[in-house]
Amino acid sequence: MSLWTAIYEQVRSRRWLLPLVLAMTAGLSALGALKLRFTEDVFELLPQNDPTVVEGRLALARFRALERIVIDVEAHDTAAVVAGIDQLAAQLARTPGISKVTSRLSDDALVDIAQAYEGKIPLLFDEAMEADVERRTTSAEFTRRLQEFVDSAEGKGGIQATTAQFRRDPFAFQELMLRRFDRLNSGFEARLVRGHLISHDGRHGLLIAEASVPASNTREGRRLMAEIDGLISRLPDGTRARVIGGHRSAADNADVIESDIKLTVATSVLGVLAVFLLAFRSLWPFAATLCAVGLGFGVAMGAQGATVGTLSAITAGFGAALLGIAVDYTIHLATAVSAAPAGSAADRVRHALAHVAWPNGMAMITTALALSTLWASRFAGISQLAEIAVVGVLFAFLFAMLLGPVLLAPFARRPARSNPLEAGVRLAVRSRRRWPRLPLVACALATPLLALGLMHLSIDGDVTHLDGKSQSTREAEEVVAATYGGATLRRTLIVSSGPDLETALLANDNVARGLRAVSAARFESLAWVLPARQTQQANLARWRAYWTVERIETLKQRMAGVRVVRHTDQGERPVSFTRERVETYFAEFFATLTPQGELPHLDASSLRGRPLWDLMRNFVAESDGQVSVATLAMLSDPSESEPGSPAAVTLEGRRLAELKAHAPAALALNRTLFASHIVQLVRADLFLLGGLSLLLVIVVLWLSFGSVADVLTALIPVGGAMAWTLGLMGWLGISFNIINTLVTVLIAGLGIDYGIFVVQTYRDSSSAQDANSRVIKAATGISAAALTTLFGFGSLALAAHPALFSVGITTTLGVLSALLLSVVVVPGVMERRLFSAGSDHV
Repeated sequence: MSLWTAIYEQVRSRRWLLPLVLAMTAGLSALGALKLRFTEDVFELLPQNDPTVVEGRLALARFRALERIVIDVEAHDTAAVVAGIDQLAAQLARTPGISKVTSRLSDDALVDIAQAYEGKIPLLFDEAMEADVERRTTSAEFTRRLQEFVDSAEGKGGIQATTAQFRRDPFAFQELMLRRFDRLNSGFEARLVRGHLISHDGRHGLLIAEASVPASNTREGRRLMAEIDGLISRLPDGTRARVIGGHRSAADNADVIESDIKLTVATSVLGVLAVFLLAFRSLWPFAATLCAVGLGFGVAMGAQGATVGTLSAITAGFGAALLGIAVDYTIHLATAVSAAPAGSAADRVRHALAHVAWPNGMAMITTALALSTLWASRFAGISQLAEIAVVGVLFAFLFAMLLGPVLLAPFARRPARSNPLEAGVRLAVRSRRRWPRLPLVACALATPLLALGLMHLSIDGDVTHLDGKSQSTREAEEVVAATYGGATLRRTLIVSSGPDLETALLANDNVARGLRAVSAARFESLAWVLPARQTQQANLARWRAYWTVERIETLKQRMAGVRVVRHTDQGERPVSFTRERVETYFAEFFATLTPQGELPHLDASSLRGRPLWDLMRNFVAESDGQVSVATLAMLSDPSESEPGSPAAVTLEGRRLAELKAHAPAALALNRTLFASHIVQLVRADLFLLGGLSLLLVIVVLWLSFGSVADVLTALIPVGGAMAWTLGLMGWLGISFNIINTLVTVLIAGLGIDYGIFVVQTYRDSSSAQDANSRVIKAATGISAAALTTLFGFGSLALAAHPALFSVGITTTLGVLSALLLSVVVVPGVMERRLFSAGSDHV
């Protein structure tokens, strides 16, 4: 008597034993599961000790101000845009869930900037300002400004400068300094019109709202987006608005996932029920399968809660998907029961246990070993997946072998009857035996052709491509990117931190120097207008060193040599200055070039309470006793290389490395480089995990079969299905990503299970006729298991969400490939190996 038959006899004689075991297991699992805390942070899936991942995660954690709601208002002219912005801003300020709205730089702020920065140009005189001053203090520039001043005095337009302003600042150094505030557009290329951020064409304007709820709170986020959409609908005719940001993306994802779940769950349930009814004409096998897999998953969740306590929600979802492998154990048991000789229900169950215990156990061991290799993954989410999947598969197998025989007893009482699925399998087997070489030749020819698609297979490491944003949101992002700079949404985030604002600003100044040194295309930073006190002192020293007696004398001579024209009733009259007149007329200006004593510094702490701080606050964040200052930089220009191309990756990687050499303490997150790094990690994981799992499976199969030929034959569904699936993905243009990579484990697990069952069926057969009868039953069970998986997880191919679709289409290709190879190729190979031509004997 086998082990499982003996256990079955004990369960039959002690009817209280199984309910007690199940109750204790369910109770302990529930206690553990209650301790489980689910996380939604995508970074939880990534390698936790990888420097690039750690740095990117810290950068986002320290600067949460990037989680904002950005609204683009479009109208036919600037006046209508401004009116639309003001209307939305007033309504958003009263909307629950919105903590702050930034729609314009107030008049008070503009006046405040002019007052606070009056005469402060020496404190901002860095290398970039020195170059600007050098370009501005030329004879040609002074000629232009003098002519504008003369024309304005005559009412001919121009700069409309007053005499006092011109005498105090003939080269408009104050304007040069105030233009630096244009570099605080938080990544958006725009101009200030009446304090509003307006696009260069005047037809778009921005307002930025900060929510009091995080984007990860999808329930509140969806409510907030609905409120904002309602406000937008009340804009005047001809004015429209677009909303982008984390909250919009999260709401879109929630909407599309909810819709996909309704569709795929309905398809899955109906499809699986149809398969069970076709294969068994009874719902008892369905109930047994559901209980075994459900209890296995429950134990896995309970063990995770008791031992670790946290789990990524995404990992849990894919853990449940991988447990789809475990449905095979109960299905094969039910198939064996239906194929058992006539007799009592207990006898038929015993017969089934005797026939499937060994292949079921082998399938479970090989699958568990293959899944255990996921522990070697660099990705934390995949390592967690190993813990869930291995425990789940093990206990699903145990429950299938313990609970399955009991729940299948009513099914065993029914006489064996043919079913449509078995009839279809019988027809396929008959056709294969009639033309034995045809399927083998067809598959042999198809495999290299499909494998050529591997040359076209790509790995997409950009997690944003798995975002389920709606088409309207994607179009809105494209409009914003095109309107406010093509690389607006592709900036590099660089975060400098310290225990106080002054320390953080000093580190931020170091980043700005590094960006200039590496020739970054452009960047927005507080370093332009609010350097640290130490940097201001260095700038002042540079100003004094720049304006030497010789340089000032040269400038005076240059100004004295300028001639412009004044228009009078008597005609044009020349206007010029003598050397002495230059010195007396512009005495106040020359005094600013050589300031005496110490200038009052720009004090960051005192600016916080002033109106101008509204323009700076988006660059500063405080949390956990740390003050962080952000810089948004374009490391390369689209004219230098195509964004996202290998050339762009190389260029930005080199510049970021050079920047880190200048500012090693800064944290940086570059989307292009981050995606490229993830691609490298995924590629390395594929080879590592694939090699380990294949090695372990081969060892176990060898120990079990003791025959190289049997081992290789059992591996045909694994190797063939992987080659076919990956090749088809390449031909169809479906990329590998961090999500559908996990499906390869599912395909490998299913393939090895199917291969073991077919090979073991032939090993247990005494003749070709016996093998033919047995393989029909085995292939029926394999077909039922494959169709169940196909409907259960392949139905995700109907989903609109990119991540779910990628899983669904990959699963569909893999399961169909493994099924075809298992029921067509493996039997053909085994028959040619074991039975000589025209002989029925082994």
